[in-house]
Amino acid sequence: MQTHECDVLVVGSGGAGLRAALEAARAGARVIVSTKGVPGACGTTYTAASDWMAFGAAFGHADPQDSPHQHWIDIMVKGGLLCTPELARTIAEEAPDRFQELEDWGGDFDKDEAGAFVQILSDGARYPRACGRGADTGPIIVEVLMEQCRRVSEEGPGSVEFLPNTMIVDLAVDGGRVHGAWGVGMADDEPFAVVAPGAVLAAGGAGELYAINVFPDGATGDGYAMALRAGAPLVNFEFVQIGPSIVHPINFALSGVFWRLDPRISNVLGEEFVPRYIPDGVDIHEAIFIKGVSYPFTVRNASKWVDVAVFTEISEGRGAEHRGVHMSLAHQPEQVIEREARVPFEHLLEHGLDLRSEAVEFAPAIQHFNGGARIDIEARTAIEGLFVCGENAGGQHGADRPGGNALADSQVFGRRAGASASHVDHAADAEVVREAAEAGMAEIGSAGLGATAHDILAEFAWEMWKGASVVRTEQSLTAALEAARTARDRLASASGSVRRRAEVRNLALLGQCVAIPARMRTESRGTHYRADVKAVNDARWQRQIEVKLVDGQVIAETLDPIALPSDMEGLAKLLEG
Repeated sequence: MQTHECDVLVVGSGGAGLRAALEAARAGARVIVSTKGVPGACGTTYTAASDWMAFGAAFGHADPQDSPHQHWIDIMVKGGLLCTPELARTIAEEAPDRFQELEDWGGDFDKDEAGAFVQILSDGARYPRACGRGADTGPIIVEVLMEQCRRVSEEGPGSVEFLPNTMIVDLAVDGGRVHGAWGVGMADDEPFAVVAPGAVLAAGGAGELYAINVFPDGATGDGYAMALRAGAPLVNFEFVQIGPSIVHPINFALSGVFWRLDPRISNVLGEEFVPRYIPDGVDIHEAIFIKGVSYPFTVRNASKWVDVAVFTEISEGRGAEHRGVHMSLAHQPEQVIEREARVPFEHLLEHGLDLRSEAVEFAPAIQHFNGGARIDIEARTAIEGLFVCGENAGGQHGADRPGGNALADSQVFGRRAGASASHVDHAADAEVVREAAEAGMAEIGSAGLGATAHDILAEFAWEMWKGASVVRTEQSLTAALEAARTARDRLASASGSVRRRAEVRNLALLGQCVAIPARMRTESRGTHYRADVKAVNDARWQRQIEVKLVDGQVIAETLDPIALPSDMEGLAKLLEG
């Protein structure tokens, strides 16, 4: 078995993973980054597409009333008061420095004539603080960080080495300490080991848990599952962000401008169905317009009825060829589309979609997991030597999050995770890693003669989308939970590569981690809509739910109420607006 040695292993090469690797190397560590794709050209930070990829940073350039404190309030309120306050505050306070850092390293983000950053209003923000450069924000961040990793490797004091096209399957933990990890090649299934006293999980979300998602290939929640099996609990995992997105021929978030141009929305029968779902007293035009500043599904305003309508039409079988419904702007004058929707118009035109004459097919798509492995402000978990950042981390987001916070979070806690991992002082035992690899390969087993892991996932992921996405009920969540457990059991005889069976094993575990706390939470809050209960933002549910793995079983526990800082008392009244 090929064995690598380093000081810090980073799993994932998106924005958070690269920032962690860079910081650890700047502190003098030898870093290895394992990534499922090609470094610098994979991961959600690089591949996600919308008309504006935002980095939320309270510079106050667009409105001097904005400040990190105001940003902190917005994070807490949009999060349904379920964020861990000190984590949310850390993002708000450090985001400007992290964005300026990227700019100083060559980011060249949008600025006005005076040199101030252009900032726009994003969902969940009371002031315009979304920075970036349109749809190019994510790729720019990745390119900048890759160049910085190259420089530190050449100039020191540390180094960053990449293991491309590899999957870390599990951590090697003994005595409550990390000793490294083992994985397999994506193409050849050959096992390998990485001996390291420090590990950073930044492997991205679990998009493939749901049949309709906008994640890149390989987003199978590996970081969450590894953390759980190592003994680190997940928190807020019932909260999953879902947004309307083009599902064919490319993934593209339908945010902002699309909803402000009075779109025509129809099902496969040609029916403009949304009016059927709008309750009395709700203005349909207002609900659609508000959707432009409420991209992710939320129970906080009337835009939720648009998402409910689209979800229901698709789940009941009135979706089009690619499980979506149609949206058209073709009734608008061409010059209006070209001017008002310039960024998405030009981007989609490059991919063969002409908004001036063609309808797009879209659906509510999973786009971010708000929960993850519980961390403290130094990105530490309950396991010595294990740190988590980016989408794999939990507590910094609550029931929802403001637009731009995912990228800000990736840099703030990516930096902190890398710094913390570089200071681990225990020695790693190579024998512990080799034994973990041998035991892990035996547990996953050789390929059986049953259904392929791919087919098992396809069935399971559709049940997850129907039962645990936009509209949730006791019955639907129970069905999703049973689908997850059935997928887990079927894997014992599944055919397919070690890598694919390991990925589906992770997803079957995580399906339970979503469904169990979602079924426990008998209220609606943020992205969590329980259609079978009346309670919304129930004060009795101002509590996080923690998920652990105990003797192979997923156990969920409701924690004590969130204690708000004294200067944030009274925020509950803002939850409804």
